[in-house]
Amino acid sequence: MVGRVGLATALVLLVLTGLALGVSQRLKRQPLVIDRIEYFGGAVSPLSPTATVFSPNGDCRRDGMTIRFRTTRSDRARVEVITPKGEPVYTLARDEFLKRYRIHLFWWEGTYQSGRPAPKGPYKIKVTMLGEGRVLYLPGKIRLHRFPPRQSVCGDRA
Repeated sequence: MVGRVGLATALVLLVLTGLALGVSQRLKRQPLVIDRIEYFGGAVSPLSPTATVFSPNGDCRRDGMTIRFRTTRSDRARVEVITPKGEPVYTLARDEFLKRYRIHLFWWEGTYQSGRPAPKGPYKIKVTMLGEGRVLYLPGKIRLHRFPPRQSVCGDRA
């Protein structure tokens, strides 16, 4: 009797393992909703190790952060800068249509929505796909620093 129960349990586990493998393989083949993600401050190359660091101090060097990504599905979306705890800091896009297979660019100057400076520290990007009801967090962090300005490279801007 014990042998039959053990055999039945083993067969059930084998079938469930096969089903789980099939589902995971199907999920792996589905394309990502967001890909080709890059962050870069000012004119810094996205390949630079300091690409995710910026300091909005008015010296025209890394005074803002460019957020760039591609979507693989068309949808209306909200794009936000958030703290590591998930608190919203700045809304980059509200109910904006993101067409599939297009690169989308956003710019953040290190401020709250009200315009006052955000504190130094790490931040993340949250993308809410409104039509799908999905919330996506882009990998990587943006690091906001408050370095004192060096010699300005802005030049004469009349």
